[in-house]
This record gives sequence, structure tokens and C-alpha cells, in this order.
Amino acid sequence: MKFLSKKSYLLLFICCFSHFFASAQTQANEPDNSHLYQLLNTRLGHMQAVALYKWQHKRAIEDLEREQVVIEKSVAKAMEQGLTSEEITPFFQIQITLAKKIQAYYHKRWTEHGVPTRLLLPENAPSLEKIRAELITLGADIITRLAATDGSKASHDFELFKQIVQHDALDINDKAALFKALSRINPRSYASRLDRIVSEKILYVGTTGDYQPFSFYAGNNRAGIDIDLARDLAQTLGASAVFLATSWPGLLTDLGTGQYDIMMSGISKKLFRQQLGLFSDSYHSGGKTPISLCRQKHQYNSLEKIDTPQTRVIVNKGGTNERFVNQHIKQAQVFVHEDNTTVFEQILAGRADVMITDKIEVAVQAKKHPQLCSTMNGTLSYSAKAFLLVRDLIWLEYVDTWLEQVNNDGTLQRAFAQYL
Repeated sequence: MKFLSKKSYLLLFICCFSHFFASAQTQANEPDNSHLYQLLNTRLGHMQAVALYKWQHKRAIEDLEREQVVIEKSVAKAMEQGLTSEEITPFFQIQITLAKKIQAYYHKRWTEHGVPTRLLLPENAPSLEKIRAELITLGADIITRLAATDGSKASHDFELFKQIVQHDALDINDKAALFKALSRINPRSYASRLDRIVSEKILYVGTTGDYQPFSFYAGNNRAGIDIDLARDLAQTLGASAVFLATSWPGLLTDLGTGQYDIMMSGISKKLFRQQLGLFSDSYHSGGKTPISLCRQKHQYNSLEKIDTPQTRVIVNKGGTNERFVNQHIKQAQVFVHEDNTTVFEQILAGRADVMITDKIEVAVQAKKHPQLCSTMNGTLSYSAKAFLLVRDLIWLEYVDTWLEQVNNDGTLQRAFAQYL
């Protein structure tokens, strides 16, 4: 065997890693978009003066006619600098939406506590003409900055964006909406969605918010097994998890828009979904089983007993529960309920007799409502839960690797234990 000299090893090392060092140096020298983010923050900061003018002159916050004029002029100016209407219009629209939210925030505060004296000083209450002139100048600066941004040299960074764009009226979802619209102007090209998430430091998670224990609302906040897991996944990427609403009827349509990186909501692994997306490895298995009032459970302990003309079966719209009922229930009365969060209340109120849903949800609801019981020990079918992704094999491989790790280090088990 011929061995290389130390010098040869050194040359080999330099050849192999010179590209890495060059890439790292290029990345270190890349300009960031902090100035653009500061311009956006300054523009939103002017909304206090706008709110005060409308408050003093008893004008409504929303002026659709004026908003349309602003959008049309802004789009026209942006198009003069090479931007397209399709990429720039949503950006201006979300700015106006957030501007109105900030104004409403101030009006609410002033209604409850009065206008601070300092704001009533002449120097702090500029005329509408002056406010508009400043906003027009800021808007022009933002457009110029956007047109000059080279997506191949400076990617957007949500963590930096969150630090700079600050207002008490705005939450993470507001910031994410503006960031999303911004990042779609002169977008940077990525080899995979994984690269984009790592670079932009934001993970867009689709969730229905109506399925305990996986995804539901605890007050105004999302909670559940999948919500916790989504945050853990984002943390491994150095990113923030931003939750976007979806629904069971619209799950696949929403996935197809490309705006969601991953769907996490206790989704059953089914072939009709696999045809349009990619499933991760399974992280829970179970099946469909009936739930009814405890005093009547003996009447519904088999599919044959359920599927009779006098039985009233209730089902939530758009998911695999409805598919199961449509396939197996032929004689019973079927009621499709639009709101998954109140479907079990229909049984408690006597407006339905039984529902067929996933065994894990039956366990949660029986614990939540002692009057409700599972009607049988086993299940009527088999199903597994998994995460639904866009068709990106590199991204899928990362999610599966992460899922293997959280399964082995106890994170997955702790998430289930917390909500069951």
C-alpha cells in the first residue's frame, strides 16, 4: 500500500475543504436585510400618528377606497423598478392589514384609558398631509430597497426580522405573515425546502386546531402533542415554528399551495393523501372506534348495532371519520357536523347517539366528559398518525431522522403523556 506524505495529505485537505471555507467566508460577507426591516418597522411606527389623527377627527380606521389607491400607486411604482404585481401586491396588502391592527390597538387603549397628554402636544400631532408625505417617502425607500435586493446574495432571516419589527399590537403570526410576503419578492432559490427553513429560520406548520390531543386551542393559544413536536422540530433547525390554520376538508388543497412546510395535526396516514404529498414515518397507531353516552354504550358495541335506521351517527366534516362513515354506514341516520370542536356536545345534548372517531380522541373525550364512553374495547379499523409534507425528499429525510431521535430520547413519549 502506498502512503501519502504529510504534504500530500495537506494538499488533499486544502482541495477538499477550500470550497467549504470559501462558502463560509462568502456567507459571512453576505449583506443582511436589516435596513429593509428597519424601514418596515419605522413605517408601522407611524401608525400611532395616523391613529391619533383619525381619533381626533372621528374618522374610521378602515378606508377601503384610500387603501386601494395606496396599493395601486405602490404597485405601479414597484413595477417601474422591475418588480411584478403578483409578488408585490400581497406585500402591500399585509402592510395595510397590520397598520389597521395597530391603529385599532391604540383606539382601544385610548377608549379605556384616555389619550396620553404628551400625544396632544402640537409637535406630536402632525397634520394628515405631513403623515402621508412621510409614509410616501418610506414606501418609496422600501420599494427601492426591495428592487435592489439580490436574493442570491442576501436571504431573509426571520429571527433578525422578529428582533427589528416590534410592536405590542403584533404577535408572531402577524410578523410571519409580513415576513412571508416579503420573502416572496425576488426570492432566493434553494435546492430543497430544508435549505430554505435553515436559511430563513422559519418553519410554516399547518394545523387544524380542532383535534385533541394533537392540536387544539387552550384559550387563545395552540396546544397539543403536535404543537409541542412542531416547536421541537423547529428548534433543531434554529427556526421558529409559525402555525398556519388549515382544515380537514382543505388539508390537501392547502398543502398544494406550497405555503406550508409540514402539516401536523394528528393526520391519519392514508393513500389518498400520499398521492398528493409525502408522509413521514408513523409516530402513533390506532384505529376508529365508537363513542356514545355511557348508559347507552351496550347498544353500540359493534358496527352492526350502530348501522340501524334508528341510530343517529354524527361525524365531523372532511376527514377520515367522514370517509369511514360513508364507507361503512348504510342504514343509520348520518349527521355531518361542521365544527369539530363541538361535535361531542351533540351527543351530550341528545342530538346524536354515537360518533366513530380515532381511539385516542375517544380516550381524551371520555376523560373530559365522564358521561361519554368508548363502546368497545378494540377498533373497527387500523390507522397510523404521521406528518404530511410537500414532495421534497431531502426535507422528508430530515423529518424522519428527527422523528427517530425524539422517539428514542423520550421526547415523543413525554408529549403523549402530557396530553393524555
